[in-house]
Amino acid sequence: MGAPLEPGAGSREVWSQLGTDPDSPQSMVTALNNCRDSARRAREILTTSSWEAINRAWRKVASGRLDLMRPPLACRDVHDHCAMIIGTLIGTMPRDEAWHFLMAGRYIERIDMTARIIYATIVAPALPAHRHLLLQSCGAQQSFVMSRGQEDTLTASVDFLLRDRLCPRSIVFCLNQARESLSALDPTTLRSGFEDDAQRLLGQVSARIEFMQPNEALEQLGELTQLIQETSAVATQALSQRYFEGALSSTWHAK
Repeated sequence: MGAPLEPGAGSREVWSQLGTDPDSPQSMVTALNNCRDSARRAREILTTSSWEAINRAWRKVASGRLDLMRPPLACRDVHDHCAMIIGTLIGTMPRDEAWHFLMAGRYIERIDMTARIIYATIVAPALPAHRHLLLQSCGAQQSFVMSRGQEDTLTASVDFLLRDRLCPRSIVFCLNQARESLSALDPTTLRSGFEDDAQRLLGQVSARIEFMQPNEALEQLGELTQLIQETSAVATQALSQRYFEGALSSTWHAK
């Protein structure tokens, strides 16, 4: 997740860095603080119900209640709040430019996060438990079981998360959705090529993933996930430069 830790750090330090430390840029508390700050600046385009959902989540973490909960319960609580926020936004936002920017950013971020989680499968030996943990961490376990449960292998799990066109957690699905949102924002219509660098970059990595053999993807997993993360960062910068020149772009941390 791009969070530096001191040698010998244990689970308590990891939980603080990724969960409850308001000074850590990778923590859930910081993410929700940033979410509320961004929502406050864009208050005029948010519905009241969306603002209330964001504010409820922020008030819970700002009060320090996550520190009093066990990590699994705290993560579940934050997950539920995030699902409520996203669901409210989907149900209430008009499908205008703000919507397409939101969706493009959401899918590019999911591409990056999924690539980071997949990368973890090559750090340690590919033990049987890892593929189930991988799918569960990406929110794709039930989708995998329903569609490809008979292929209970690491290769099938990685292929599913990389290339399944119907699973909303797969990288190819997210790449396609991000490109659709960027296309809706693009005022130009070209007979060939793309003027938008973000569309072009996402299309290039999508084509590479789509046409790889499943075993080839597993063999090149380290290189491939690194490419996906780098592409997500560069596409975000290209998007910011084209539409928000002068605004601060998101900071992407290396592994």
